[in-house]
Amino acid sequence: MFKPFENGTESHAIHDLTLENQEDCVSIYGNLQLTKDQAGLQAAKALQNYVNAVVSALENEPHLPEKIDRQDEQEIENPFL
Repeated sequence: MFKPFENGTESHAIHDLTLENQEDCVSIYGNLQLTKDQAGLQAAKALQNYVNAVVSALENEPHLPEKIDRQDEQEIENPFL
């Protein structure tokens, strides 16, 4: 089960869209096509469940700051190039 901001090592995927859980951030990246069919409906509901969980976690946080300072990710040189 996806618990936003509680486990900094888990990630979940909906097709090619990834939700990466960190303790102070949930990153969403990739590609998701919501087609007008049953598969699209299932993918849309999965995305809705993840986003609803994030919203609920933020709304239930007792001392939510206005904005947190996060360090930018450092690019690492690819050793295979």
